[in-house]
Amino acid sequence: MMRLVLKQSTGWFAAGWAFSEAMELLSDPAFKLFVWVCLNAERQTGRLERSACYDPAAFAELVERGVCVRGDDGAIEAADRYWPYEKQQRPGAGPQEFVEGVRKLLAVPACVGCRFTPADEKLARGLSERGVTLPQVEREIWLGCMRKYTTLLNHAKAPAMPIASLQYSAAVIDEVVSQPNTPESYWAYVHRQFRTLEQCWMASRVAG
Repeated sequence: MMRLVLKQSTGWFAAGWAFSEAMELLSDPAFKLFVWVCLNAERQTGRLERSACYDPAAFAELVERGVCVRGDDGAIEAADRYWPYEKQQRPGAGPQEFVEGVRKLLAVPACVGCRFTPADEKLARGLSERGVTLPQVEREIWLGCMRKYTTLLNHAKAPAMPIASLQYSAAVIDEVVSQPNTPESYWAYVHRQFRTLEQCWMASRVAG
């Protein structure tokens, strides 16, 4: 078998199935910005410092679609799902950064109305101490919200009760952590279902 050899060993990006999914999810300007972020972001963290060349509308779409996360300092960071490399903690990162990461992940789904109380922060710190990672929390949120949307759609006439606490995730995170060898294709399916059901639920609210 002929061995493939890169012409250039540096300056390239490992684009996989999640990259293709981002291409279908984003508008052309937002996807171009995402490509630029991927090519220039720090490989260890998926993070790129704020730049004046960002298109504000494209930047906002990346965040709204959950493809990237906006840092408090204006930096942009590729979401774990769309970053093909294993992220490493930045120097000085710790439990508080994990807590902030959980807070940002919970802010994405439309069915979550979590105010992130001290009880939620305590639970998030407990997850950090257990060694739970942010990618695992993100997968748990997809799975939990997918089930929540199914319930909301099946009981459309009942008052909509959003997820109000991280406690809702307790049983689901155990389900995710206990199955570390689940193939990526399964999580890709869960994410697609989560997005599809979210769009259906939001459309039903507008129609109602």
